[in-house]
Formats: sequence, structure tokens, C-alpha cells
Amino acid sequence: MTCLRPDILDLYLEGELDATERRECQAHLDACPDCRRALAGRRALDEAVADLPPVEIPPDFAARIMERLTAEEAPARAWLAPAAAATGLLLAGFLGVYLATGQSLMGLLMSLGRAFMGFISLVVPLLAKVLKLFPVFAKVVWEIAGALLRGLGVLSSSLKPEAVGLILAAGFVLAVLTVFGLKTIESLGRKP
Repeated sequence: MTCLRPDILDLYLEGELDATERRECQAHLDACPDCRRALAGRRALDEAVADLPPVEIPPDFAARIMERLTAEEAPARAWLAPAAAATGLLLAGFLGVYLATGQSLMGLLMSLGRAFMGFISLVVPLLAKVLKLFPVFAKVVWEIAGALLRGLGVLSSSLKPEAVGLILAAGFVLAVLTVFGLKTIESLGRKP
């Protein structure tokens, strides 16, 4: 037996069904406790909404909303002031470095470029290694976690909660040691 759809229950409550549909719906409700509960819930919701006090909307509600919308629109050149402030701060920072170190703007920019490129030259190879090892690491961690959870599923009926927590902690430690083990194995494969 297929239960009544929510829209049919709403039409039934509102008296919008024709006589044949109403009889079929009533016959189904007489036979189906789930639909009777759903109908009772919808009836209670309708009564609760009907008992709410009416909401009065002020006559100038729409006008006030429209005023707020137009008042909050930013001018077309709103970005200009923050950009000028940021440029001024940057120039003040360069001036401060020049006064403190005696290094010219070009020298400072070259030093910053060298520092940035040094950082990139360290990060890019590390990121490449991480991305290369990530699938292996994820598979190992997934297998360890799966084995641990399967083992706990078997043993959970005979273990106390403290023992389950201890086993989970040991599994976490094992996963961490596996990560460091992968790093050691990876370092052994590098050429001297």
C-alpha cells in the first residue's frame, strides 16, 4: 500500500478534494496508521499557525526598505580611498626601511625578490613530494583505520570502553609512526 503524499493530505485538510478522491483518501487513512499520524501532525501545525497573532506591516515598510537599499549602495569609486591608503602605507614602509638601513628602494625590492624566490624554491619541491606521497599515505592510513575498526567491531562486545579508547589511541600512534616511517623510507630512496 502506498502512503498518501503530503500535498494530498493538505488538500484533504483544506476540503479541496472531490467526493471520490475524499472517499479514497478516507479509506486509506482508516487503514494506514502512518498516514493518520502524518495527518494529525499537519492538523496540529495548521492549528498552531492559525493561533499566531496577526502580523501588522507598517504602511511605509516598503519605502524604508528601498531607502536602505539605495543608501547602502557604494559609489563607483569606493575602491580608490583604500587603494590610496594601502599605497601610502607601502611607501611609508619603504621610506622607514630606507631610513633605518640606508638601502635604496631598488635594493630593497631585489632583496625581497631574492627572499621570495628562496622561499618558493624551498616550498615547491616540498609540495611536490607531499603531493607525490599523499596517495600512498592516504591508502596506508585508510587501511590501518579500516583494520582497526574491523578489529574493534569484533572485540567491542567483550571490551570495556576504556580498552576501546586505549586501542584507538594505539591506532593513532601507529598511524603517526607510519607517517614518519614513510618519511624515512622516502629519505632512503634519495640520491646522496
